[in-house]
Amino acid sequence: MALSELYTQYNRVWIPDPENVWQSAEILKNFSPGDKILELQREDGSELHYPLDSGSAQLPPLRNPDILVGENDLTALSYLHEPAVLHNLRVRFVESKIIYTYCGIILVAVNPYKQLPIYGDAVIHAYSGQNMGDLDPHIYAVAEEAYKQMARNNKNQSIIVSGESGAGKTVSARYTMRYFAMVSKSGSKTRVEDKVLASNPITEAIGNAKTTRNDNSSRFGKYTEISFDRRYQIIGANMRTYLLEKSRVVFQAENERNYHIFYQMCACADLPEFKALRLVSADKFHYAGMGGGIEIEGVDDRADMAETRKTFIKLGLKEDFQFDVFKVLAAILHLGNVTIKTLNPEKCSVSSSDPHLSVLCELLSINAESVCRWLCHRQIVLVAETVVKPVPKERAVNARDALAKHIYAHLFNCVIQRINTALKVPGKQHSFIGVLDIYGFETFDVNSFEQFCINYANEKLQQQFNLHVFKLEQEEYMKEDIPWTLIDFYDNQPVIDLIEAKMGVLDLLDEECLFPQGTDHNWLQKLYNYLGENPMFEKPRLSSEAFVIQHFADKVEYQCKGFLEKNRDTLYEELVDILRASKVYSNFFQEEEQIPATKGIKVRPARPGVKPASKQLRTTVGDKFRSSLYLLMETLNATTPHYVRCIKPNEEKLPFEYDSKRVVQQLRACGVLETIRISAQSYPSRWTYIEFYSRYSILMALSELGINDKKQTCRTVLQRLIPDLNQYKFGRTKIFFRAGQVAYLEKLRLDKLRGACVTIQKHVRGWSQRRKFLLMREAAITIQQYVRGKRQIRQMITAAALKQAWAAVVIQRHCRGFLVRRIYQLVLVATVTIQAFIRGWIARKRYKKLVAERKALILQKYARAWLVRRRFSAMRRLVLNVQLSYRVQQLRKKVEEQGKENRGLMERLTGLANAHAQGQERVHTLEQELSKSASEKDSLEKQEKLNKQKSEAVSNIAQLEFRSFFNSYLDRVAENNLEIHKEDLDKEIEALKEENKRLREDKIRLHTQIEEESQVKSDLQEQVTQLTKHVKVRTFNFTLDYVLSISHLLYLLAESPENNDTDGSLLSAFDGLQKATRVMEAHLREQKDHYNSQLEAKTFKMDHLQNENEQLQKLFQEKSNITDGIRIEVARLTAENMVIPELKQQISELQRLKQELEVQHQEQAIEDFEEQLDMKERLIKKLQSQIKALQAPEKASQNAAPAIPKDYLGMLEYKREDESRLIQNIIMDMKPRGVVVNMIPGLAAYLLFMCIRHADYLNDEVKLKSLMHGIIAGVKKVIMNHQEDFEVLSFWLSNTHHLLNCLKQYSGEEEFMKHNSPRQNKNCLQNFDLSEHRQIFSDLAIKIYNQFITCLEKNFTPMIVPGILEHESLQGISSMKPTGFRKRSNSVYEDMEVYTISSITEQLTGFHSTMSQHGMDPELIRQVIRQQFYLVGAVTLNSILLRKDTCSCRKGMQIRCNISYLEEWLKEQGLQGSSAMDTLKPLTQAAWLLQVNKTTDEDAMEIKDKCTELSPVQIVKILNSYTPIDDFEKRVAPSFVRKVQALLQDREGSSQLMADTEYRFQVTFPFNPSNQALELLQVPASLRLPFVTRI
Repeated sequence: MALSELYTQYNRVWIPDPENVWQSAEILKNFSPGDKILELQREDGSELHYPLDSGSAQLPPLRNPDILVGENDLTALSYLHEPAVLHNLRVRFVESKIIYTYCGIILVAVNPYKQLPIYGDAVIHAYSGQNMGDLDPHIYAVAEEAYKQMARNNKNQSIIVSGESGAGKTVSARYTMRYFAMVSKSGSKTRVEDKVLASNPITEAIGNAKTTRNDNSSRFGKYTEISFDRRYQIIGANMRTYLLEKSRVVFQAENERNYHIFYQMCACADLPEFKALRLVSADKFHYAGMGGGIEIEGVDDRADMAETRKTFIKLGLKEDFQFDVFKVLAAILHLGNVTIKTLNPEKCSVSSSDPHLSVLCELLSINAESVCRWLCHRQIVLVAETVVKPVPKERAVNARDALAKHIYAHLFNCVIQRINTALKVPGKQHSFIGVLDIYGFETFDVNSFEQFCINYANEKLQQQFNLHVFKLEQEEYMKEDIPWTLIDFYDNQPVIDLIEAKMGVLDLLDEECLFPQGTDHNWLQKLYNYLGENPMFEKPRLSSEAFVIQHFADKVEYQCKGFLEKNRDTLYEELVDILRASKVYSNFFQEEEQIPATKGIKVRPARPGVKPASKQLRTTVGDKFRSSLYLLMETLNATTPHYVRCIKPNEEKLPFEYDSKRVVQQLRACGVLETIRISAQSYPSRWTYIEFYSRYSILMALSELGINDKKQTCRTVLQRLIPDLNQYKFGRTKIFFRAGQVAYLEKLRLDKLRGACVTIQKHVRGWSQRRKFLLMREAAITIQQYVRGKRQIRQMITAAALKQAWAAVVIQRHCRGFLVRRIYQLVLVATVTIQAFIRGWIARKRYKKLVAERKALILQKYARAWLVRRRFSAMRRLVLNVQLSYRVQQLRKKVEEQGKENRGLMERLTGLANAHAQGQERVHTLEQELSKSASEKDSLEKQEKLNKQKSEAVSNIAQLEFRSFFNSYLDRVAENNLEIHKEDLDKEIEALKEENKRLREDKIRLHTQIEEESQVKSDLQEQVTQLTKHVKVRTFNFTLDYVLSISHLLYLLAESPENNDTDGSLLSAFDGLQKATRVMEAHLREQKDHYNSQLEAKTFKMDHLQNENEQLQKLFQEKSNITDGIRIEVARLTAENMVIPELKQQISELQRLKQELEVQHQEQAIEDFEEQLDMKERLIKKLQSQIKALQAPEKASQNAAPAIPKDYLGMLEYKREDESRLIQNIIMDMKPRGVVVNMIPGLAAYLLFMCIRHADYLNDEVKLKSLMHGIIAGVKKVIMNHQEDFEVLSFWLSNTHHLLNCLKQYSGEEEFMKHNSPRQNKNCLQNFDLSEHRQIFSDLAIKIYNQFITCLEKNFTPMIVPGILEHESLQGISSMKPTGFRKRSNSVYEDMEVYTISSITEQLTGFHSTMSQHGMDPELIRQVIRQQFYLVGAVTLNSILLRKDTCSCRKGMQIRCNISYLEEWLKEQGLQGSSAMDTLKPLTQAAWLLQVNKTTDEDAMEIKDKCTELSPVQIVKILNSYTPIDDFEKRVAPSFVRKVQALLQDREGSSQLMADTEYRFQVTFPFNPSNQALELLQVPASLRLPFVTRI
């Protein structure tokens, strides 16, 4: 359809307006070709006859339908022209409060002059990884596109941020670098990204200043090159600066300031470290107070100074360097206050006593006299001589200012160089992204050399921009296989040639600067002469000191005054020499070295530059700027550019105020309208086939809808609707439309919808009217019947009839009264009867209830008594168990003490055994001597027959125990020396008496000690002691009688004469000895019997005690739940405790008796005594064997494992060397899929715990610690190796939780044993407290859970937005408005998987089934599902907040429908109690907010009351972003948004726009005891654990 055919009634157009640039008007009459006027009606209701000259060329531009207004991309508008762009920006900025808009590849950023909550870290994460155009326009989207293309195409990128002063260029560049620093964190200790961001405060302090247009205007161009390594992480940065405005150091216009750093220093003048700088208030310095306004509203210079110094430190610039910088800056301020006095018109002077001069020289360490001299004089070098010439005051002031500018410029370069050095990091640069923050096109009332250079740079950038846009358009057409036709676009090469070509403006300026007497006027005349015929150059009509250049944006008139001086940048060499002698100068102001143009990047410039004619030309400012501009263009041409155009909406810096005049000037100047014009010449509107089919299916016929191929359907429909094939083109994936065709299709669609609405309204209104008619007809018939009946009654009734009727009424009244009274009486009687029965029934019921309550009280009394007694019995058993445990501990301590005593007794027994062996040897010696005496006796019998009887007596005596005494006596008899033998016997008797006396003393002492010990023994020990005392007395008496008899015998032998009655004496002695022997034998026999009876009594008593102990053991087994091992230990220790004290007492008594018998052995020499010793020795050995038998179990318990019961104990035994194999097979090689199919859930945890139990059972601390460490390290390693494996993470999260529960359940702690079975209580850990390990396992479980959630989110997040937000569950209700946005071809992935709400529920089902199969705790599953639902709500809500196209009523319906599917899924899985739906409340309320009415005050109150989960910022954002899908929907009025804001002011909540998608609910691991019997678990053969044994 031709464009002129669209000028029909009700369509709207744009007409010029002097105030608002463009004004909207509605067409009142259809336009026909040839009409001279166009009848219009303005928005204020006034009519206008718009004149038309001829043809359609003069027709006013058409206005886009409201449905297309507010688009994210200006090129998506159907009508592309200046008023459409201006209106779209206004709607987005003023009404929707959106500051970013795309214009093709350009991001248009309008300065809001207000802080907005759209730059947080959450917003960065939301844009990270997104394609350009998926979310609303944003500076982060451009940064992400550059970063993505760098990583994908391995090509360097550039982001060009331009705009006039105050438009927000610096802030935009800062946010761009912040984005790169956030998404490419290096993780190294150098923190390069922080240093890159930290450089901004310094560069703003020394390079930004307040101007009339901007409080923080950048007065230099900056290209920051951010370097990345092969992993695309920041490794460094480099900064290049362009055209610093040095003149601002010495001159500021009214209400402007010098650079910020000067005011920051003056604000800190009172600090101690700044005392030496002699600073005062800024208004006292000439260079700082020239503009008048030294303060900026809302800016704290003192705080900014602290931030600047902090940044110096962060960049590694030392305090000495900082102080040197401040000294130089203070010196510049003092230099401006140096007073120059006029002596005569040609001469001036500076006082050497000037205080500011002295401070200047002190700070810079220079000679004051030299400064005074060369400020007022100039040295002229001639051929033959050198002349010093004074200069007038004006030139001296210029020299002073030139010196100040020179110092500041070199200081600025030095600081930038130091920053670049600090930002360099060792490492090879793989790629980079450059951020260019440069001034935009400028035009003022008075334009000078600075504006000329700025506009020259913008001409070069615009040329590069035009070529790039043209290239992208060509790529798009070639990709879609659409024939390419050459598009005519504006080429500004003639303007560039005018400026930089040979004999151009710069060339002529440099040439004039070569002449010492060159002036601005002479240079201007050369321009008129050489460039007067150039169409881009004009001479002003009313001025002879200016020239005009036709730039791409506008005509600019430049005043030639000052061009030469600024281009020369003259500085006297004598002043430079003075500075060279300064120490500060040596630190800062070295000659600048030539820096390589590009760091190894070989590029070809867009157009070869013009080489200067001589060396002198290279020193001019213009030549330097041209060279740096060439370098910049080479860099930009070698990269992929991205454009950000910053717009200043008003001059007053008011938030969200839109001045159309100022905006349209900037749009023309920044190339946005040129992009629109290029797009409009081709096919600006581009829709995919799916979008077109979804949007315009309403225009299709049934036959066309039946075609399965949607592409063919679109082709057929378009060919029918728009016959002109030149108005559109079919590409491979898109349909390309000429300007206005989409608006025409929208008009057709709207007409179709209007027709359908009219039809529906027609039928509804007809049905409503028919219904009303039928109701009215029925009411009329009823009224008619009533009226007709009344009329008939009046006609038929007479007076007699009336009387009869009245009488009938009276009779009826009395009759009816009688009947009613009779019925009343019957009812009354019945009621009383019923009440009586009911009250009786109630009384009986109440009585029965009281009886029942009484009986219940009695039952409760007995039941409560029984419960109290049972509770008391339980408490008593518990107390007995505690007492028994305490006694067992005491018995263990006593056993240990008795063991020590037993070892002492064993040592003493060993000593006695040795003594006994010595006694036996002595007896053997005595036997040998006795045999010798016998032989001698035979010889005596032969010699002396008379002494035969005596010799026999001697032989009998020799058989006694004390053979040694009689052998010596027989020897003497054999020698026939009786007298000598008699004397010897006397001596021996005396010796025996003395020894006997000593032995008795020892015996008495030992007796005393035994009595003292016996007092502390038990009753049984006291009886033994009494028996022992009895034996002692009898033994003592026997021994005494025996010794006395022997003494008497020996005395008789000694007193008898030598030769008289020898035989008689021997016989009597022999008889006495025989008597003594018989007495001793009887005594020994009696003693033996006594010992036997005593031993039997003790044995019987020990058996009795054992029987009692066994009974106690049985009772203990019945009353307590202590393990079998403890019961065995208690029985053994109890038996030992009862027996060992008695045995100790017996041993002590026997040892004492043995000592006494040894004494008797020394006094007597009879054979029966040997038998007694043998008997005692056997008894001692028997007792020793009993002691060893009792000590053997104790030693076995210390050195060996406990006794192994017959039943399985639920433990697994393995060797220490097999521990690594155990960890490898159970943990490292365990496959979750195999576990699910073949094994019970949690088997790995149970097997590991059974191994832990065995280590605890052995009381092997080293083995237990090694096993626990191996388990923890193995699980950590598995998790580290499978960080993205959902099944492995789920499996080990479940098993770690199971193992943690096992450690609690079998810990032996009462709170965890409440639900255990008796068998499970037996399996509790015995020797070690593993509470510390439980904490370690709990931390490990939390770590696995977080990694598990991260893995889920990684798999789940890509489905959320397509499935919840974009999928249309309600068929037939299209909730998306196709925008026609032209995404960059390299930003879109083809063949992307399409996700629906079914995909989400299927994924959730997969998650849930896997966790259930792995045996994960249901409470833990609910927490996981809750976390995933929170992610769904947060991600979807963030996408709504960042996507204006999703904020519509229909989209709210689709979202609520999709949420209902999720709720249904929760019900199917039985997870309603997981609180998962509560996490979706913000999303649900956002969907409700999209659907609710948004017009009245009641609606605002309802929004306030119901949207409790949304923050005020989010509510306002959704209201501002609300976008109608159809024309009959209305936008939200700004006044309504303000009402809602006012109502939400008092609400407390987060000020953040985005929901935190990284938020994690605190996980809790519930304790659920397992009913799995460990002793019944079998080890599957598939685990390959042959080295593990069940116990």
